[in-house]
Parts: sequence; structure tokens; C-alpha cells
Amino acid sequence: MTDKLATLEHTEDGGLIRFERTFPNPIEDVWSALTEPERLADWWPPFATNVHVDLREGGAMSFDWPDGPQLEFRFLRIEPPTLLEHTHTSPGSWMRYELAATDEGTLLRATYFVPEPDQAIQRGDVVGAHYGFDRLRTALAGHPAPLDMEAFARLQQRYAELGLASAAQG
Repeated sequence: MTDKLATLEHTEDGGLIRFERTFPNPIEDVWSALTEPERLADWWPPFATNVHVDLREGGAMSFDWPDGPQLEFRFLRIEPPTLLEHTHTSPGSWMRYELAATDEGTLLRATYFVPEPDQAIQRGDVVGAHYGFDRLRTALAGHPAPLDMEAFARLQQRYAELGLASAAQG
């Protein structure tokens, strides 16, 4: 099942794309899925084969492909188990995960800042993040899902139909 779509807030220097998810898992379990290489590999797009994490401010998180380049992010803020922030793919962009324990498990609020929101949407960053959070749900349930390009395409279509119009009200 796909959760609600992202919201978009335009700012003076770019845009904030927000996701919110609730998981039945304890906060420590969600934290480890965000920070441990073997758990990241179960859900993180772009579905790399090798994941490396140096979990400290200034440390790197990198993803390798067998036939492609390496993707590397730098950790900006780390406050276990409630806050994780790192650089992202576009220059000047970042992703922040805020976790809160709830009676039901854990609330995850993810904020993706991009200087050029339209480009990030067109590039597929928003769909990729959304699909990653769908896969995080199944990974946390103990059933990591294989890459499903049909599900990804359906999600891409949902965002395209909306043109993120509903997100602009975010």
C-alpha cells in the first residue's frame, strides 16, 4: 500500500518536500533502518549493491552500483535516535529525518530541501523518496521488497497526474 503523497512548500531559496509516515516499530528499530548499511540496502533507492556508512557528523554515507558511479552524502546533524540530516543529490540540497516515539510505534517526518524543486520533481527524486518509504515499511515488517518497476511507474503516474498541485497547498 502506498502512503499519502508528499507535500511541497516553496521557499525563497528553493522548496521543502515533506513526507510523513507512521510505523508500528519502536524508534530504535526505525533509526537502525536509517543508519545501518545492511538495513539501508533493504529499502533505500537507488537500490545499490554496496552501502557504506560512517555515522558521525561530517562522515559519509555512500552507495555503489556494480555498473555505475558512487553516490555519496555527508552527515550534517546526528541526534540518535530522533534526528538525522545529510546532504542529498543536488548541490545545496539536504534530507532531514525526524523520528518521534508514539503509542503506535514511530512517527517519521522527512523533509527534503532542494534549491530547484521543479527539477527535483522532474528528475524523479520525489517519486524515488516516496517509493523508498514504501519499501522501508515492508523492510521494517521483516519482508524487504524487491524492486518493482510497475509499482514505481504507478506512483510516478500518481504524482504526474497531480503535478504536485495538491502538494503546493502543503
